[in-house]
Amino acid sequence: MTAPTNPFIALLDTFRSPVDCFTAVHQRPKWALLPYLLLILAPFGLWGAYFNQVDLAWLQETLRSQLPMMSEENQLQWLTKEVLLAGEVFGDIFGRTANLLMLALWLNLATKSSQMPQSFGKWLAASCFIMLPSLIGDIASYLNILFNPENILPNAADLNSLNAFLQLPMGHPWAAFAASIPLLMPWYIALTYIAVSVWCGIERAKAIVIAALPWLLVVIVWPLLIWSA
Repeated sequence: MTAPTNPFIALLDTFRSPVDCFTAVHQRPKWALLPYLLLILAPFGLWGAYFNQVDLAWLQETLRSQLPMMSEENQLQWLTKEVLLAGEVFGDIFGRTANLLMLALWLNLATKSSQMPQSFGKWLAASCFIMLPSLIGDIASYLNILFNPENILPNAADLNSLNAFLQLPMGHPWAAFAASIPLLMPWYIALTYIAVSVWCGIERAKAIVIAALPWLLVVIVWPLLIWSA
């Protein structure tokens, strides 16, 4: 296959031919603006659909039972539809942007000693394409919301994380960890490996370590911190 000639084809090549995608993005890093916009706009549609479907009275009562430490006044202020919607949307936007920045920083630092080191800006562009499969999780979450006949909590509606299946309550000590572990992690690691290999010419074993290490640290170190608390 040949390298894509526009950012829309590059989006498709992320799934069908990642080597061609990253070859083109290396030459045109500004293309990353398109996947970034998709990543930060998708939560508006997802959570808008969720709060249009869910029984708000049921949701508020369930959240009150999971957050007993909140005062009655705070519950009235923070458990409104508008506040809950804004929290989910902007939580996703902030979380995704932070993930992109941290991944780009890691790849920039981890590949500095390679024969072809790349700038932070180029790794940030690559990160936008690496994280693009999360849109598939958004689509699956939207369908889950649309066709689920029962009321479900936000952590069960969002199928992007491990907590969608564990469904731990918000006050559970493992809830934040489960919500931070993406189910598509192996896909992200594979795309990162391809980008590192194509851009830096790093040997296979080292490229795999660079791609997998930040995710493995989250999976290993965070549980240790929870157990030691």
